[in-house]
Amino acid sequence: MGVRNLSTGSQVREKIVEQVPKAKIEMLELDLSSMSSVRRFVEKFNALDLPLNILINNAGIAFVPFKLSEDGIELHFATNHLGHFLLTDLLLGKINVTAKESGIEGRVVIVASDSYKHPYREGIRFDKINDESGSCFHLYYNHSFIFHVHHF
Repeated sequence: MGVRNLSTGSQVREKIVEQVPKAKIEMLELDLSSMSSVRRFVEKFNALDLPLNILINNAGIAFVPFKLSEDGIELHFATNHLGHFLLTDLLLGKINVTAKESGIEGRVVIVASDSYKHPYREGIRFDKINDESGSCFHLYYNHSFIFHVHHF
């Protein structure tokens, strides 16, 4: 499990193990808004030398006021799109190797919101990803999912 908050992640892991006592769950810190955190997560995951059959991109943030990530990218877009994209890109090799070794095709599942149906009037604003002026924070959230629907 990639988790932003290790304490909360431990609680979730405990609940899973209560329901599935034989579950073996590794937990690594992962902040999808930070590209360096994504890279560290992948390095640590690869060091575990575990197979990777399925990657579920389900984390995200919603409706927070305008803020830039540590990489200088609007937080919704950094977390909900770029973090997932980088994580998937860096793990695709491992998924392919696991599929080849196991004979079972790998899967990448992207869980997203249907908020992409409510974008800015002018559509995707590539030149204004970090533009704070004249926007509502819910539109940043909606905008971050347009890319999932149209590019995956």
